Amino acid sequence: MKLIKSLFVLLIASSGLLAQPADKRLYINPQFGVNISGLTDELEGVSQSGKAGYNFGVDLRMGQGYVFFQPGVSYFQYNTKYTVVESSLLPDGRTTYETDVKVESIKARTLMGIRIFTTDLISIHANVGPAFNFPVNVDSDDDFVLKRGNYKDVTVGGVVGAGVDLMMFTFDLDYEFGLSDYVEFSNPNLQSSSSNQYTLTFCVGIRL
Repeated sequence: MKLIKSLFVLLIASSGLLAQPADKRLYINPQFGVNISGLTDELEGVSQSGKAGYNFGVDLRMGQGYVFFQPGVSYFQYNTKYTVVESSLLPDGRTTYETDVKVESIKARTLMGIRIFTTDLISIHANVGPAFNFPVNVDSDDDFVLKRGNYKDVTVGGVVGAGVDLMMFTFDLDYEFGLSDYVEFSNPNLQSSSSNQYTLTFCVGIRL
């Protein structure tokens, strides 16, 4: 433990000596990634579990100093498995029910970042800011659990993340937490409920 603490202190101290501004005012960063998403609150009578989805898009890194502006637009596919756990909800006398729901969404982010540690070979950064999700399509086995009408036209989330640039390659890990209702669920046998979304995303890109 003492060794780990010593290495951490050494890293912080060395970052202050080695950190330097970026060598370009503008980087274009196309990315491809995987994501896991879920809902902050279980829908009444229905359990849900996140499955791996994918995403791709492009970010811009604007700013040559320690602080940079990072707007971007991406396509996201979220995958979720829903299981009905309340038998009174099931149609046609069924006793069990499971369905996979895929949501296609356009995400726009406006992040602010800070370069924590930078050398000619490697750079470490952190970022934070809002994200705006626009669901455009919902694909499910049927529309018993959720359909397009259950999803808000636009939702807002907050993003915190960190990343590493290794030469021309970028690696970013972000966590997004919902700040507004993402989905509303209603059933004649239940009281209506709503929930926010959370998403963990890992992306690999190229810094141009």
